[in-house]
Parts: sequence; C-alpha cells; structure tokens
Amino acid sequence: LLMQANTDGVFQVESSGMKDILVRMKPDCLADLIALIALYRPGPMNMVPEFIARKQGKTPISYELPELEAILKETYGVILYQEQVMQIAGAIGGYTMAEADTLRKVMGKKMTAQMEREKPKFIAGAKARRIAESKALQIWQKMETFAEYGFNKSHSTAYAMISFQTAYLKAHYPAEFMAALLTSEKDNRDKIIKYISSCKEMEIDVLPPDINESLRDFSVSGGNIRFGLAAVKNVGVGAIDSIIQRRSVEGPFTSFHDFCRRVDLRKVNKRVFESLIKCGAFDTMGFKRRQLIENFEAVIERTQRVIREQESAQSSIFAEFDAMEDAGEAVDLPDLAEWDSRDLLSFEKETLGFYITGHPLLRFKDQLGICANTDTSRIEERHDKDIVIIGGIVAGIREAVTKKKDTMAYVTLEDLQGSIMVIFFPEVYRGFHGLLHGGEPILIKGSVDIGEENTKLIATEVQPLANATSQAFNSIHFHVDARKITAEDIQSLALILGNHRGSCDGFIHLLDDGTETVISLGPERRIEISSRIKKEADFVLGDDATQFS
Repeated sequence: LLMQANTDGVFQVESSGMKDILVRMKPDCLADLIALIALYRPGPMNMVPEFIARKQGKTPISYELPELEAILKETYGVILYQEQVMQIAGAIGGYTMAEADTLRKVMGKKMTAQMEREKPKFIAGAKARRIAESKALQIWQKMETFAEYGFNKSHSTAYAMISFQTAYLKAHYPAEFMAALLTSEKDNRDKIIKYISSCKEMEIDVLPPDINESLRDFSVSGGNIRFGLAAVKNVGVGAIDSIIQRRSVEGPFTSFHDFCRRVDLRKVNKRVFESLIKCGAFDTMGFKRRQLIENFEAVIERTQRVIREQESAQSSIFAEFDAMEDAGEAVDLPDLAEWDSRDLLSFEKETLGFYITGHPLLRFKDQLGICANTDTSRIEERHDKDIVIIGGIVAGIREAVTKKKDTMAYVTLEDLQGSIMVIFFPEVYRGFHGLLHGGEPILIKGSVDIGEENTKLIATEVQPLANATSQAFNSIHFHVDARKITAEDIQSLALILGNHRGSCDGFIHLLDDGTETVISLGPERRIEISSRIKKEADFVLGDDATQFS
C-alpha cells in the first residue's frame, strides 16, 4: 500500500482511489511512482486513464518533435512536471534556465498578461531553431495546459522515495510497520481505530497491554502488536516508568502478588491497578479480571502490611509465614465467574478508548457488507447530500435545545474504521430515541453533509442492525463506468459472477457520459448475494459499484 505525502508533508495512508490506480497502472519502476504522485491531484487526475494506456502500450506514444522525446520519454509523452516545461522552453524556445523558470511561474500562476508577452518570444526562439510556427504553437498550447497542473518533480521524487521505502517495510516487516504507524498516530483516536482494523485484515493481532511485555508505546510481540502502557487511562508516566524500570532490573513479574510486592505503591496507586486490570494487563497471570477487581485492594493491603513489618525489623518472625503465603497465593482469590463479553469489552473501551479483544460489530461484519453502502473511512469520498447507509454503535450522545425548545442530538457513531458525527433533528430524534440509547449496534440512513472542517451525516432513519441483516434482497446491481472498464476487468467480473451462482437476479448498469443503460443478466446467470461477492466485484469496478435491492 502506497504511503503518500500530502502538500503539508504529513504522511497518511492513501484512499481506495490511489489503490485502484496502482492496480490498474502496474508500476514497475520508481519513475512510475514519481509520476503517479504528481498525477494524483484534482487537476491532472483526468490524465490518469491516458497515462496508464500509454504506459501499457494500449495507446501509441508520439512526440511533436524529436527534441521532446528525451524530455518526455519517462512520462510516456505527457507533460507532467514543472521541470519538463522549463526543459521544453529551453530546447524549443531557446530560453535560458533563468528565463525558463520565470515562464514556469507565469504559466503556473495563470498570469495572462505576462503569458501573452512570453508567447511571441517562445515562437521566435522556435523559428530560430527552424521549427515550424504551427508546431511551436501546438507545443505552447500543451505547455499552457499542463503547466497549470504541473507538479515539482523534486518534491514528487522525495515523496515517491518515502512511499517505496514504507511500502517495502509494510510488505516485509508488517508488524513493525503497523506498530510504528500506530505509535505515530497514538493521539488520533479515529486513526488508531482504522489502523487496528487494518491490522486485523493483515492477520496481525493487536493485543491488550501486558504488565510483563508492554513498553510505553506500541511494540511487536511474536509477530503481533502489543498495546503500550501509556495508552491506559489513569496510568501516569511515573507509574509506567516505575513498572518498566523494576521489570528491567529484576526480571518479569511472576504473579499478581509479586507485582504488588515489587512496584512502588506510592506511584502505582489503586486507580492505576483498577485500570490495568480492566484493560487486561494481568490476563497472562492466570486470574480473571473480575477476580482481581473485587480482591486487588485486599492483596495490596496485605502486601503493605508485610512491607511495614519487614521495615520494622519483624521480618524474621514472619519469614516462614510469608513463604507459606507465597506458595498458596494462587488460591487466595475466590474463584469468581468472569464478566460476560459485553462487560469485558465495555471495560476495555473505558480504560483504553478502544475495543481490543473484540468489537460489538464483529459478529455483524459480513452482514454490514450487504446492508451498509459506506463506512467512516470512505464516507468522505461521497458527495454532499448523497444518501448513505452506515452501521455502527453509539459512542456518545450530546443533546441540544433548539430555538423552538425542541431537543435534537449530536450522536457519535463508531464502526470498525473510526467514527462520525450524526445529526438528529428533533422529530427524528424523538422517533428513534430508544434505539439510540439502547446500546445495541444500529444501522443509520441519512444524507451526507460535507462541511468546511469535517463530514457529518444528517439522519433520517434508524433500525437495529440485528433486524436489518435479516432483510431479504432479491437482486444485485453492478454499476460499470464504460470510460474506465477494460477487457481484463470484464473477464474478471465474468469469473466472479460464475463463482457466485445463486437465486437472485443480476443487472449491469452501464454508465457512459451521463447516460445509464441497464442490462439484465438473465435467469441463467442468477447470483448469490453475499458480502464476499460485493467485495470482489467492488475491487474490480470500484468502491460501492455493487448494490443490493
């Protein structure tokens, strides 16, 4: 997966659009990555299909003049970089490098008056090199068009180098790469949720904090990723350093009682103990979380008593007694039943801010692929006022009173990828108040509201996700962009349809320059509806190209 820098120099995981272009382009050298980063912007994005066709030999590459081949060969005859505009100005128009740089600025900033002055100069320079005026004009027009979107190649090269390096690390050291990525975004809750989900897709487990393994931040443990102690709420830096220092000097803690004896209880207080227990930091020591929560204070008090007695020179009297306690400490705690999975996850969320060992939505993951048409990681790719369906759990509700004294709500909906703010106006909030406060996963239908700072959703309907997944669908619709589809894509789609025979009707929606033609696949090509066919078909056709009805 390519890591691309945005214009502020902040590195981020690119969207599915970038992945789609990478798959279609099949880059095989660093120059392709440099070009792709320069192309992946609003203006030059229109050139992507032509660029790919030229690279793959489907469209012949031609040059107006032989002099241009050396300049444009690496970009398959397309003017893509600001440096190429400068080189053309020198090779065709006879510009010095200083003059060419001025031309680059004039064209890039659309300085019309200055461009009108430069044009005759360029034509005259071309004539001096015995280049026909008609050819010179053609080249000038192309320079004008592409200079408007031209990207600085040196910047693109720097980004491509880091892109290749990070892609290599992710491919060959996936756990280390994701641990570093998680640490770099440790204060961004939505990105942490997204990257944890990515880890699961890569079959890398993200493990809860462990008192004997965790460092401050995310680290690698046996091919998986271990949460750091700094992620646990109410556990301060002093407590973390005290635990890690004692562990590194004296070795791992052998039991919960051993931990209580060895740590500095002035820094590791009862609140720290409670958070560490609830997040699962002591799970590997053989006790249930509920056992420890209901008994840890008694263990601490006994430990403190022993320490006081040792400090008051009475240790010899109690030495034998302490040894007996050590030997029998495993049975000191009552054998209590563990909390149910819902409570365990709730406490994890309370202490870490995330679900680690599970998620309330995981049991609905396949069904979500059928019922929902977006998630929090993809909703920003939607247009304003688009109607979407998204599933999740309510992570927070903030009520507000309108001017008419009605109550509306701002609901934070969380899914496996992140969270989004959903606005419930008074009438809708009244109608679905019980579902929103019920604690169960839900499915929300609403319209996208793209604001200046972030994307929100304006809700119109809500239903329990458990009920929504039992909804019956009887047809599947594939939306195909005729301008982008290739023969390979058609073959891939045919193979997918053949692998998912079923009882539902299938339809191809052929989209071409604003028109839509619907083609029935017929009774001999009925299809089975599942999240798997949606995932496979969307990979070929693009996100949300496959819909059920």
